[in-house]
Amino acid sequence: MQSFTNFTYFKTAAYSLEASFYPAKNQVKNKTIIYFHGGGLIWGNRFDLPDSYIQQFLEAGYHFLTVDYPLAPECTLPEIYHAIQQSILWFSQEAASTLGIHSTQYFLFGRSAGAYLAFLCGKDKSLPTPQKIISFYGYPRINESFYLQPSSYYLKFPRFAKELVQAMKQPIPIVNGTLETRYGIYIYARQAGAWLDLLLPDKTTMQDYSLTDTDLAQLPPTFIAQSNQDQDIPYQVGLQLQQLIPQNKFAMVTGLPHDFDKNTEDQQAKKVYLELIDWLDK
Repeated sequence: MQSFTNFTYFKTAAYSLEASFYPAKNQVKNKTIIYFHGGGLIWGNRFDLPDSYIQQFLEAGYHFLTVDYPLAPECTLPEIYHAIQQSILWFSQEAASTLGIHSTQYFLFGRSAGAYLAFLCGKDKSLPTPQKIISFYGYPRINESFYLQPSSYYLKFPRFAKELVQAMKQPIPIVNGTLETRYGIYIYARQAGAWLDLLLPDKTTMQDYSLTDTDLAQLPPTFIAQSNQDQDIPYQVGLQLQQLIPQNKFAMVTGLPHDFDKNTEDQQAKKVYLELIDWLDK
């Protein structure tokens, strides 16, 4: 495990959000990777990226900052995204005085739902612009048909009743959710085509949380990684990102599931991370 320091970057009356900072110590490039975890915005935590990958970034000279955000359905998408905005603003304001680094240049890295949040930040003119974006099996829109309609993949699972979702929902906001205690909520959402109902009850703001083709064309250089057998986010989404983001690097893996890099010993996953670091260095 690499050494890191925890900081509280944002507080409300209901919860505190923390960020963990891993400083690079060799060949330091004074650039920071800010990481958003996956989990469908319903489960997960800021420590979900395997340590071996973080070690690669640190050895390449990049600082690494991974952050909490509140989870749905206890919190809705506007509150989740507001927290993500605060993490970037906190980094920009505290880089020198709190983190002891000499540059606020940063890259955004997200996996799955975390990549979606990175895309939102990439188009957000109220935030400092990231130099680059890293999307592992991410998506840029919440109004895609695959999220609005029942998923044929998740319908193969035992049916998960809406009443169980209500029973699993916590009375207060949470920022850490285990797969064991939260995955059932996601299964229900995908089986019923109700993911967006849990995230954004007020559909009138849906366009605020999706990138248009014009937005994608204005993003900074982006690294896109996805499996051609992704059972969760259609592979076509990755291909569309490749077509619409002008400066990009597309890394395809074959025959692996959605979170293809979960197995750190997989040769394709190792190759993608080597390609990613080479791309960051350019």
